[in-house]
Amino acid sequence: MSDYRMYILVNEDIKIGKGKLAGQVGHAVMSYLYYGAIKPLQQGKQIESLDDYMKEQKKIILKCPQWRLEELEREGGYSVIRDKGYTQLEPNTLTCINFGIRTPETLPQWVRELKLYN
Repeated sequence: MSDYRMYILVNEDIKIGKGKLAGQVGHAVMSYLYYGAIKPLQQGKQIESLDDYMKEQKKIILKCPQWRLEELEREGGYSVIRDKGYTQLEPNTLTCINFGIRTPETLPQWVRELKLYN
């Protein structure tokens, strides 16, 4: 069994309360599971890492500069979360990106260098 982890990159350049951040990370998890797993399964595609991931459900939350998140958003293929702006943030603020379920050794070096969000 491989050591699969879900990596969520949080925008370090915005001020956000802990509860709001928890909600945004929750959106990133649900968005990834829906668009990256449930919809593909409905189309008959198997997601190999999902079964292994669900055994331990490790989530790694990392601080990431906004410019890098915007770069990933332009690349496409990630679950990008932008806030609606109802409470603490301006509408359309980029809060986080779910980088996906991966093993640590498959991460790009720049992701390995990011600091944990705490």
